[in-house]
Amino acid sequence: MGRNKSFFDTYPDEYDILTNATERAKMHRKEVRAIIEKFKPKAVLDAGCATGLTSRLFAAESISATGIDRSKAILEVARSNDWLNNNMLSFRHAHFEDLPKAMRERFDLVVCLANSISGVGTVANLRRSLRNFLAVLTPGGHLVLQMLNYTAIREGEVMPIKATKHGTLVYERFSERRGRKLYLYITRLDYGAKPPAFEIFKHEIDNFSPEQMSDSMKLAGFTGIKRYADLFLSRRFGKSSRDLVITGRKPA
Repeated sequence: MGRNKSFFDTYPDEYDILTNATERAKMHRKEVRAIIEKFKPKAVLDAGCATGLTSRLFAAESISATGIDRSKAILEVARSNDWLNNNMLSFRHAHFEDLPKAMRERFDLVVCLANSISGVGTVANLRRSLRNFLAVLTPGGHLVLQMLNYTAIREGEVMPIKATKHGTLVYERFSERRGRKLYLYITRLDYGAKPPAFEIFKHEIDNFSPEQMSDSMKLAGFTGIKRYADLFLSRRFGKSSRDLVITGRKPA
């Protein structure tokens, strides 16, 4: 396995299986509606859209949604998933650290969910990405960012994320914390292959703490920063919370 080998580029057609997208859709629709109710957006940028579930749920509520992702392979799956050919929905290839200037002040809501922000890798890229999120927002627009709460992982401890089985395929996701670095793992076992095929995908990122996220958002120019433990924006964030959901506003 190459050091930079990505599960998402290697098996883009299996992403929805890995993440239980079909099962998640019902609950995630409720989360999206809660976000809509709170912020009342008209145009949304879904940063790290993967196969497009969140984008499609916003578009289904008659809200213009643009999904972006750094993986061209997974965007092809997102486009093929748009079986309704919804004219409120579009997808394009882009990196958070280098968003097109044409996107500036085009959206009143940016969502970056499901730990997508970890893909930027370093604190420098995190801060560059947050400045870009601010730039694409209209004055008074909001950012909703969701990530795993890595500070809940003790040094050297392995944190299980999810195990999924589909036919002869079994996936496991877990994280490990080592100092200032976090390691995200995905294992893939195909026991239907002869011999059974086993692969490990490893991603190394900087360990973004809740305080670092809040400080980076302030440095980027966001105000009114709040932290929650869920996407319903109803539970207060605590040190033991599994997820960190952080929101901020672009000054009017």
